[in-house]
Amino acid sequence: MLAEAGVAVVLLAVTTALTSTEPGRTEQEAAKAVAASSSDAGDSSGALTLDMPFDTGGEDGKGVVRVELDPARAGNNEMHVYVTRPNGRAFDVPEVKVAFTLEAQDIGPLPVVPDHITTGHWSANGVQVPMGGDWKIAVTVRTSDIDQATVSKNAKIG
Repeated sequence: MLAEAGVAVVLLAVTTALTSTEPGRTEQEAAKAVAASSSDAGDSSGALTLDMPFDTGGEDGKGVVRVELDPARAGNNEMHVYVTRPNGRAFDVPEVKVAFTLEAQDIGPLPVVPDHITTGHWSANGVQVPMGGDWKIAVTVRTSDIDQATVSKNAKIG
């Protein structure tokens, strides 16, 4: 019985480790994309800016979330997220999460939890986008312990 319990623990550990890793094809495609983007050093897509209105349904739950991704291409990117009230003033919400999905290649969602910088501003460095394409960028904004909304837009990256 003790041996069976040990086998079960080992199986759980292996399963946990495997579920948190990217598939091999994603790693290969990311390596190809990084190699292609480094060989095209003069081919920069520039920064990407997306504005998405949200409504969490709760009291004081409306606003606009802006996602800025620079340089908006495969590889390393810097991301800034700004949350404002409908009147344009900074909105300090408890939590913001972002996820990238490339549905055409069945990649993602790739979660990003940016760091809170100041009122209404979050940032994440080293955001890895494995390859160029038409990515769905989903942002979850939580305005209270129970009120949150997820909004999304598609954007060409790379």
